[in-house]
Amino acid sequence: MKKFFAISALALLIFVTGCNPANKTESNESKKAIVHFTEPAELLTLDTTQEEDFTSFNAQNQVLEGLYQLNEKDEAIPAVAKELPEISEDKQTYTIALRNDAKWSNGDPVTAKDFLYAWRRAVTPETAPSYASLFVASIKNADAIYQGKMKPDQLGVEAPDEHTLVIHLIKPTPYFTSLLTFETFFPINQTFAEKQGSDYGTSANTTLYNGPFTLEGWEQNSDTWTYVKNPKYWDVKNVKVDAIQTTVVKSTSTAVNLYQTDELDRVILDGEFSKQYKNDPDFQNQNDTKMGYLRFNQGPNKPLENAHLRKAISLAIDRDTFVKNILGDGSIAATGFVPQDFVQNPKTGEDFRKESGVQKKFDKAEAQKAYEQAQKELNKKEISLVYLAKDTDTEKKTAEYLANQIAEVLPNIKFEITTLPSNNLQERYLSGDYDIAFGQWMPDFKDAITFLDMFASTSGLNHINYKNPAYDQLIQAATETDAANEEKRWSDLLQAEHLLLAEDYAIAPIYQQQTALLQKKNISGVVKHSFGSPYSFKYIQVKETD
Repeated sequence: MKKFFAISALALLIFVTGCNPANKTESNESKKAIVHFTEPAELLTLDTTQEEDFTSFNAQNQVLEGLYQLNEKDEAIPAVAKELPEISEDKQTYTIALRNDAKWSNGDPVTAKDFLYAWRRAVTPETAPSYASLFVASIKNADAIYQGKMKPDQLGVEAPDEHTLVIHLIKPTPYFTSLLTFETFFPINQTFAEKQGSDYGTSANTTLYNGPFTLEGWEQNSDTWTYVKNPKYWDVKNVKVDAIQTTVVKSTSTAVNLYQTDELDRVILDGEFSKQYKNDPDFQNQNDTKMGYLRFNQGPNKPLENAHLRKAISLAIDRDTFVKNILGDGSIAATGFVPQDFVQNPKTGEDFRKESGVQKKFDKAEAQKAYEQAQKELNKKEISLVYLAKDTDTEKKTAEYLANQIAEVLPNIKFEITTLPSNNLQERYLSGDYDIAFGQWMPDFKDAITFLDMFASTSGLNHINYKNPAYDQLIQAATETDAANEEKRWSDLLQAEHLLLAEDYAIAPIYQQQTALLQKKNISGVVKHSFGSPYSFKYIQVKETD
């Protein structure tokens, strides 16, 4: 943290608005609109085909931009695209006109070819991200390319000219326009990216930007970076803040102290501080669709390959006491994985969560019964499990509380809690070197499938090794055979969630997050999203204070 305080001290002397009136008149720099934010974890990558963590998603959404962006109502509005897509009568061809004034930060125009390059890269086996599934499920030939049966240039996307993109879908996809706001669909400048090679997106200097901001002062493992207004951005006139100085602060108490001394303008609160500051004038509570859950590694020879052990752990968790005692920020005890107030039945308007009902509950007797069966099947009286979590205050407290709660219900179960920085934890999780890993999932687009299809056996996001042909069949039906039948598709999704949670116990949802925070009164325009990237900083404004 020494590095942060040195930078913060300099920032206070030069940049902070409203704290030192004398400095305002000394230079033009002091008149700049600067805000100071924090992130709970390191920024891992600016490569849109590599991200899987919230900090990277958030950063990419500030410095890069796709065809569309989300407004404050989570509606897709034109960004690099000049207007909303022209959709064919069969709803499988999207023709999109690109604006002529979109530019990269080096002055190059953003063209349709930049999207072609990025999207082909996203389905090429050697470079495909986990999110290749979004392309595979929607765009013509993406699946065949991903499996190495076709060449990348056969992807169902054309660029008739520099400012026109034509997309051919494999089926009608009602949420496709909102999907185009997601980071993996953002463009990449081919010439620049290929010049950087494997270094592309690994530092501020090896990334090219086309969003509201550029990034300065970041390399992998940096604990500080700055978003700076991008003068080449097509809509720069509507970007009112000059810079956003960002620091990784993993301790909530440290973040609150920095907020109270005006070194931070915004801070997310954990349960303890939510209770303490709930009556503070700066306190805010925001609705959220992010789900916190336990991921069970069901790989070969892993203890949690045993379904009865997964069931026992899931039923041993009292989610109501957890959200009350540990989170205390208004978060909701999870009864399923698809959050409440997110998507509704297209025929009846009934909320998915209400219609699906309670798929997760606390049941001590059933948990102990399942555990006894697991002990017999595993031929073990004592079962030890490795629990992975990030090294943040909230995740540490969550791990300790849940481990103790489960151990109270299930005798002779032991947890080895391992907390790691984001990059180390991600590497270990992807390698399968764990039994339980705490995870959070925020929807990529507005549809229940975004919560459920990642556990299909073929999904690049399925790192828990869950495999059930019946589940795969339901997901395939929802994405293919029943895609045009809203009623049947809805039923497929309801059945899939039930199978995942109440029969196979593949994961254990714990809570639906609600975000408690403190934010200075002179800061406005931080747009919170219910899907895609967590925030948009483009509309932030700083009101001068006396």
